[in-house]
Amino acid sequence: MAVTGVQLKAMLEEIGVKPEVARAVDPAAPLLKQGLDSVDFPAFCALLEERFKVSLEDETALKLRTLDDFAAFVGNAGA
Repeated sequence: MAVTGVQLKAMLEEIGVKPEVARAVDPAAPLLKQGLDSVDFPAFCALLEERFKVSLEDETALKLRTLDDFAAFVGNAGA
């Protein structure tokens, strides 16, 4: 299943990230260095699991740092 950066940025807004922060996220840069915090990250992971019907173990989630990483994870989970 292909997922786009636009979809993932919209999901950031859904979990409460300020729209201007979510829209400015560089998909290749670590999320925690772009205005997201330790509360946003697990909320984003939970929404990702729900939305794309994937299972994201904590150990795996800790390795996913960028929106590109999350997009690749979802793409590979649907393969």
